[in-house]
Amino acid sequence: MKKHISRNEPRRGNALRRCFLVTYLYQRGLENGEWTTQAGASRALNVSQAELSMALRMGSLPEELLSIFADRTEISSHTVRVIREVMARDGLETVRERIRQHVTVGIQLPAKAVLALVKGRMSEARKVAASAGREQDRPIPRSQDLPMALFDRYHRGIVDGEWTSYSACSRALRISRRNISDAVAIGQLPPGVRSLFWESQLTFAVGRKLLAVERRVGTRELDARANKIRYIADKYTAGQVLRELNGENVPPGPFSRLRIKKGRGAGRLIIECDHPDFLLRYRREMEIALNKVVSKIAAAQEREKHSTLFQLIEPSQRPRSGG
Repeated sequence: MKKHISRNEPRRGNALRRCFLVTYLYQRGLENGEWTTQAGASRALNVSQAELSMALRMGSLPEELLSIFADRTEISSHTVRVIREVMARDGLETVRERIRQHVTVGIQLPAKAVLALVKGRMSEARKVAASAGREQDRPIPRSQDLPMALFDRYHRGIVDGEWTSYSACSRALRISRRNISDAVAIGQLPPGVRSLFWESQLTFAVGRKLLAVERRVGTRELDARANKIRYIADKYTAGQVLRELNGENVPPGPFSRLRIKKGRGAGRLIIECDHPDFLLRYRREMEIALNKVVSKIAAAQEREKHSTLFQLIEPSQRPRSGG
């Protein structure tokens, strides 16, 4: 029986089909010596070799083509495969001609519209783009709990000449000036930081905490910390992500598995877990703890050996007590 998945529920399993994430994990694994071939990487990452190969080929697509994607992080291996097939069939210059107008004026489109454009299906591309535009132009909810929605609305108002300041925007939308100012600041956080959160998670409360961390550690350090946890962020709650970015120790939680077993050959002990990078942070502490265990075992064996030798000594040879 198939498990029902709500339309509104984020499908986290699809996250690893995104080319940018597959490429990031692949390169990281190469650097850390986790694998040396694409075959080994595909097994470890649980993606097919075809998906991995396509993800790594995303960077070979023309930059002008990549520039018209509204969000490059959403490009999938399927998207790359289709584009490459069209370029092989119709020719690179033909594809460039199809997208030239959009590149010239700087229009960005959702992936589905880009694919239609690349294939030469102009009417379909216009329909998808128009649909995406209508979705974007929908009025934001009066609750204004999502700062990114307010951030987008504020900038659309600037472009359309509706206002030129936070105060004017506040009066027009009847929203506090502080919320508008904070929404803009949250929207200007590094994309790598904002992408750690589901859209519904990035509330004003979370965003203001992110701004506080940014003020404390700086934008560059905050972005670096975000990059370190990107591969497991989708399994963290918003609170756990915030604690990681704040430099606090976050336990891996119930989604982690840990098992220690003997490896092949002498002198090998294997530690298996869902998130080895988390344990690697505490490698020194684990080495110290294991050394203590080994010392205790060695001391116990030494005591046992002395006890056995003492028992083998003849009673007449044992030192006599005084008397």
